[in-house]
Amino acid sequence: MSTQPTTPSLEPSCPDCHAEIGHVHHEWCDVARCLATGLQRTGHDEACPCPKDTWSGRWPGAAECFEFGWTYGEGLPDLNRLMTTATWDPDTHRWIRPGHQITTVEAEPR
Repeated sequence: MSTQPTTPSLEPSCPDCHAEIGHVHHEWCDVARCLATGLQRTGHDEACPCPKDTWSGRWPGAAECFEFGWTYGEGLPDLNRLMTTATWDPDTHRWIRPGHQITTVEAEPR
């Protein structure tokens, strides 16, 4: 029996702006994240020099939740735990566990 939670299949497009996997979210998209802070991009400082976020096929932070084992049952990422426990790394554009050092392999862009 597997101890890892089941990772849901990829969604072909963003549920808000309909950007396809690998494509940039629209400016007004509620799902898009500021890659400097990891927080929602809508309404953030327009002077922020963050690069544009792309749709990965998963809700922002879900990949890290599955990687860290932070889920509710099978297939539902615990995004609340992620936001309150993990730290956003603006260089790798991903959440990291507290006290966890990033290796070169882990730092590959998502």
